Amino acid sequence: MSGILRELLCVSEKAANIARACRQQEALFQLLIEEKKEGEKNKKFAVDFKTLADVLVQEVIKQNMENKFPGLGKKIFGEESNEFTNDLGEKIIMRLCPTEEETVDLLNKVLNGNKLASEALAKVVHQDVVFSDPALDAIEINIPQDTLGVWVDPIDSTYQYIKGSADIKSNQGIFPSGLQCVTILIGVYDIQTGVPLMGVINQPFVSQDLNTLRFEIHIEVIECDIHIKDQQPKF
Repeated sequence: MSGILRELLCVSEKAANIARACRQQEALFQLLIEEKKEGEKNKKFAVDFKTLADVLVQEVIKQNMENKFPGLGKKIFGEESNEFTNDLGEKIIMRLCPTEEETVDLLNKVLNGNKLASEALAKVVHQDVVFSDPALDAIEINIPQDTLGVWVDPIDSTYQYIKGSADIKSNQGIFPSGLQCVTILIGVYDIQTGVPLMGVINQPFVSQDLNTLRFEIHIEVIECDIHIKDQQPKF
């Protein structure tokens, strides 16, 4: 069962890569901050790019966990629906396809032919992440897989994600605003009782290297009564 926790860490970092790409890659960032024109505000099929990013996070987590632990994918839930309607009125179910090229084609339909953005997103969602941490190796978790449910809050703190700055200073280690407030939240619970069992909190933008402009991450793992903190996990 510690294998599930390890994989949750990996998929949380995959999700964080999606969040970072949407902020750092120009083709994606422009879609993220784009204001809808007056005639588009009431369109029921106008694609909200932040919602698409959330759905991609959910689907990446769901598909990767299902690949490693068959049967678990159908018990992974999130707050966003994966059904979109594009400007042509086509209903599209967003999912992670087997190949990057197939994911590009699906995203291209959702994004109304924006091939550049579709390719950028597909590339990051198909990137592999490898996680290694001796502290995690020492944990033994004995919980039957068939009792588990998973809830995903994809990219939490939407306003700070879209509008927030990376330059906010902390107050005694607490950030009142800014990109540092953004989190990927994955909670595991007993599907019969709803009792929380373990979870992962990934902060994709906790600090930025001023030379490379790359963000360092902060991950917290919560497992029953054990709380592990690793500010620089090895990916």
